[in-house]
Amino acid sequence: MVNERELSLEAAANLKSLMRRDDITVKPASKGHHDVDINIGDIKMSGEVKSFVTMANFNRVVLQLQKIKEDGFAPVLLIAGYISPQQMMKVVDAGFNVLDHAGNCYINIPSLYIHITGQKQDKPKETETKVFSESAIKLIFYFLLDQANIEKPYRRISEETGYSLGTIKNVIEEMKRRHHIIKTPKGRVLMNWKKLLDEWQLAYNQSLKPKLFLKKMRLRNPKLRLNWKKIKLPKNSYWGGESGANLTDEYLFPEILTIYTDGDSIDMIKTGQMAPSSDGDILVYKKFWSGETENNVVPRILTYADLMGTTDSRCIEAAKRIIDDEK
Repeated sequence: MVNERELSLEAAANLKSLMRRDDITVKPASKGHHDVDINIGDIKMSGEVKSFVTMANFNRVVLQLQKIKEDGFAPVLLIAGYISPQQMMKVVDAGFNVLDHAGNCYINIPSLYIHITGQKQDKPKETETKVFSESAIKLIFYFLLDQANIEKPYRRISEETGYSLGTIKNVIEEMKRRHHIIKTPKGRVLMNWKKLLDEWQLAYNQSLKPKLFLKKMRLRNPKLRLNWKKIKLPKNSYWGGESGANLTDEYLFPEILTIYTDGDSIDMIKTGQMAPSSDGDILVYKKFWSGETENNVVPRILTYADLMGTTDSRCIEAAKRIIDDEK
């Protein structure tokens, strides 16, 4: 995939060709949170450029667009190297304009309306959308839980995570390459925790979480739904997602209950309170980290990732609250 500058220029050039007009210009932004300033005639827009937009990173992209909107410089335009028609309309529904590399677009601002569809896009290669390997996702979770973990010797990390020395070395070298770790005279230091967290949650939701899914369940007694906190979970099982968020700060009432377990979905059935259901509102996942947590709730950063992996504005707001409290 071309870089952001080239992508914005090529997208503008394709739009220019489709519209048969020459008064479309792009230049780097001089201020604000956006990447480029784009003009169509006298109409100015603040452009945010992304190589690809998928379900996994959609919420993070929308949060960035909202931040740009708050700057108040000009209407916001998302320029995407690749975005599916479905995701494109979700961007529109969120209140933003959008243009892809091929020239497909939806721009609706005072005195300007452009809607172009049907232009063929080149799908990104898997290597372009894959952020980290599964082993890296699990190890980075360990580092995010406690920044002191990155300072530990490889053998200690191996003992605590179960990963080989070679895997640990490869992951740390990759994190160095991405500037998430720097080496100082006192040892390794984790840099920009929040940026790493957002890259991690994107990779987690895209690559690892789908493979952890075990079963959809429902409560045998619907009346228990209002008192779901009284459900006694099997040993080494924890509330995550919306339910974990509710138990963390009581801000979000959960529409979906999420459980991570060291066991299996059979253990949920054995409680006598749950049963398998294809349209159930309880999602059961395999626990992937070592150790236990307090109050049967997953670590806060996992709750954040679960919430960010949805397309629900309630969950996004709750995720922001949870991570702001973590800082």
